[in-house]
Amino acid sequence: MPFIPITGVNHHYQNILFGFALIRDEKETTYRWVLKTWLEAVDNKPPITIITDQDITLSNVISEVMPNTNHTYCTWHISSKFPEKLSTLYTQYSEFKTDFNACIYKSLSPTEFEGRWEDLKEKYDLENHNWLNDMYAIRRQWVFAFMKQYFAAGMTTTSRSESMNSFFDECVKASTGLKEFIENSQKALESQYLREVQADFDIEYKERRLFSNSSMEIHASKIYTKEMFKRFQKELQKSQSFVMKSMKGCGDYLSKMYLVEKSTLPEINRRNFFLKNLKRQDIVDCVKLSKVCPLLVVAPFRGTIT
Repeated sequence: MPFIPITGVNHHYQNILFGFALIRDEKETTYRWVLKTWLEAVDNKPPITIITDQDITLSNVISEVMPNTNHTYCTWHISSKFPEKLSTLYTQYSEFKTDFNACIYKSLSPTEFEGRWEDLKEKYDLENHNWLNDMYAIRRQWVFAFMKQYFAAGMTTTSRSESMNSFFDECVKASTGLKEFIENSQKALESQYLREVQADFDIEYKERRLFSNSSMEIHASKIYTKEMFKRFQKELQKSQSFVMKSMKGCGDYLSKMYLVEKSTLPEINRRNFFLKNLKRQDIVDCVKLSKVCPLLVVAPFRGTIT
């Protein structure tokens, strides 16, 4: 029987099983029952984002049952097809792979992606490439520039689900009967719960190791879980390679404008960004600037980080 785990991560970034189903077939009516039953079990609160492979039947049901959920496709499954589907282009053009990867992985906004995609089509004559045209039609479901607009806890693939399958493999065999499967599944879930309890204990009684005395890092060490604090530290360390310069003659008495660049990169590879700190909810003239380079607008901070 097909096994469907609904998997995510908890506050320790550990795998967590939100539910699973054993189904008789993989028809729309079956998937519809699975998702509706699961939603009922979680108080009808659909996820912000759900990641699946490119199963058309499942995709149709998700759009019907959870119309407000951002449905994305596993980027690993798609990228693993590149060598096969694009082999001719890789062989024929030495620069194609670099240009294609830059378009897919380094575009910071939908507008930048669209511009690079048009350049690709023109440069390599891709107007009639059926597979690429099909991938472009679903770009909002797998290209990072579109996906990053929605919270997904850093996940872009279905690897969490696949690792959950491995987790169950430890206590379930092919010859396991249904009754034994349910009993063993309960043991697996209890093991998962204990791992989370242990991580909660570590938060409460183990101190964090700091690499600086900045107030930001100290504050983060008090509010984040151990795993998330480690991730925060990496981002904080990376931020030190960026230089922010005040731009004279830009902005007005209500706002300030900064030029941000990564100083550790060779000058030829640097990309500049404008950072505008607004004193009011007004982004007049921002569109003009975005034509010069990518624009990041940061509103005044109010409230508490949680």
